[in-house]
Amino acid sequence: MRRPLERIYAIALNTFREAVRDRVLYAVVGLATGMLLFTLALGELSLDQQRRVVEDIGLASISLFSVLVAVFLGSSLLYKEIERKTLYVILPRPIHRWEFLVGKHLGISVTGLVFVAIMGGVQLLVMGLQAGASVALFLVIPLAFVLVAAVLGWKLRDATRFGVPWAGAMLLAGALYASTTDVKVAPVLYALALNVGELTLLAAVALFFGAFSSPFLTGAFTVGLWLVGRSADTMQTIRSRLLGDEIEAILHGLARVVPNYNLFVPGRHALHAADAPTYLLTTLGYGLGYTTLALIFASIIFRRRDFP
Repeated sequence: MRRPLERIYAIALNTFREAVRDRVLYAVVGLATGMLLFTLALGELSLDQQRRVVEDIGLASISLFSVLVAVFLGSSLLYKEIERKTLYVILPRPIHRWEFLVGKHLGISVTGLVFVAIMGGVQLLVMGLQAGASVALFLVIPLAFVLVAAVLGWKLRDATRFGVPWAGAMLLAGALYASTTDVKVAPVLYALALNVGELTLLAAVALFFGAFSSPFLTGAFTVGLWLVGRSADTMQTIRSRLLGDEIEAILHGLARVVPNYNLFVPGRHALHAADAPTYLLTTLGYGLGYTTLALIFASIIFRRRDFP
């Protein structure tokens, strides 16, 4: 009999395989890449702020698209298991339902990690090009990675196992390319790590709602909670005569309960500050705590759910 970690790993691997084969994910990658390249044109429209425009809009685009990836995968993959009735084959086996959910979450999180790493590599390539790095390398590096991916997909029966190292190498190549200029690579890496933390938390929240609702409602609830979480700082400090004391108290209480997603997008000043590594670790720890709570509650609900 397999151990819990082995069972979770098997579920996570199958989830990752299923996710990376989804054409919607490739469409998101294409749109995000196009947006990052478009920041070069937007930067040229600004006055002496080209680098800031490319960095800020690029990182904001990666954050937005990573949220879409987390919501899409978190709200659809669990439902697909139920709709296709593959879940009825898995659950009778010696596997706990919490192990199934944790494996699903781990697979979605790794998929999101791969997405952020690829987009981070593209972002660093764009920033390096804008800062005056070699145009030839800018064209050769992504072409080389596309060719490697094509060869792996052609030669290997299961090339998805190389997805994580391939994406990591893409990020490293982008970082090395940007480092040939005066681009500050560390703040970009901090922002990407925070994107992964937010994505992981969103995936856990989506699985919580997906444990008892349809994909549409799961997506709506997850996005709604994300919007509330992005406004947590505002709700916690809001003061208005029009709202009244009761409404203000409700908003203040809600801001303390919902995950504060605003922490994962602190702005360029926090990312470039000397204590940025401390802020990064603190925020990721905060996200890990909420992720754990969301998975615990999702497992409780999922365990009590009856499947016809």
